[in-house]
Amino acid sequence: MKLSTLDNILVEQIGNVLIAKINRQDKLNSFSPRVLEEFNQVLDQTELDKSVKVLVITGAGEKAFVVGNDVTQLKEVDTVGAYEQMVAGQQTFLRIHEYSKPVIAMVNGYALGGGFELALSCDMVIASENAQFGFPEINLNTMPGWGGTQLAVKKMGINRAKEMVLSGKYYSAEECIPFGFVNKLCPLEKLRQETLELANTLANKEAFTLKMAKDALNRGEELDIAHGFRYEAQAYAVNFSAPHAKKGFESFLNRKKQR
Repeated sequence: MKLSTLDNILVEQIGNVLIAKINRQDKLNSFSPRVLEEFNQVLDQTELDKSVKVLVITGAGEKAFVVGNDVTQLKEVDTVGAYEQMVAGQQTFLRIHEYSKPVIAMVNGYALGGGFELALSCDMVIASENAQFGFPEINLNTMPGWGGTQLAVKKMGINRAKEMVLSGKYYSAEECIPFGFVNKLCPLEKLRQETLELANTLANKEAFTLKMAKDALNRGEELDIAHGFRYEAQAYAVNFSAPHAKKGFESFLNRKKQR
């Protein structure tokens, strides 16, 4: 696939896996309005591209994943501008959360503020041993604004979320393992290999089934158990009616007969 020219994001496709790498190493891969705009371009142009089955997000270099919003430009905005920037970031991260394909955060260093929110908006997090996570906003007398308070509660529970948001501390990837949002920890030199191994495992699955399963899992966070069960049954039925489901059952039964 070919993406239109991007200034801040490097795109690499390996088979059915697309790697989107934020490339602002001089600013520790921090966000800006332009980076958000380009991120939405990536989402727009890959959403319906059948050659892309899994999206991997990372940062350039070995020091930072993403360190959040570029404070140098944020300090110049007024109240309305601050609100608009927060909504813009939230909309992008909500798109990642609801993206129809699995999204993996390949965290290769600092994931702070908006960068941590970005990682939490992804479906899975593979982190290198040098990675650090945190919400430093409280140290600037402000708070997360790109969905961090909501994502943190959903991904690690209210007590851990309060600890991370209210303390402003940085936590090593190893410290975050018990928090539940890191799927796997590995040496930095093996991060790409481990991430691609997981991404290719997912890419080998039926794309529509992945979409329906991810959607049902997302709704499981939001609905009460009874409505969640109904939603799952409906998603199952929709997927079941597709030709690939019949093919999958037939393939399984044929393998069973051959044993």
